[in-house]
Amino acid sequence: MKHAALLLSIICLLVFVACGQGDKTEKATVSESEKATEMVKEKAEETTEMAKEKAEETTEMVKEKAEETTEMAKEKVEETTEMAKEKAEETTETAKEKME
Repeated sequence: MKHAALLLSIICLLVFVACGQGDKTEKATVSESEKATEMVKEKAEETTEMAKEKAEETTEMVKEKAEETTEMAKEKVEETTEMAKEKAEETTETAKEKME
């Protein structure tokens, strides 16, 4: 009888310990899942920040190129206007000479 009670106690103890282990495994799995979720969030934030930085750099480069292009176009318009004025003066002068 003592052996049966001892055996029953050991079985109960094993069942109790096994139940506790199952809970720990579940907690560990949840903890790992939370860690993985946190890592994904951090990577997403890093990627978003990098994308913002690249977008800002690209925007700045586009602005600089636009300014350069505008300045070049302005210079060409001024040159063309000056050439047109000179041609007009030459033509007017030639026309005056022919009229005299």
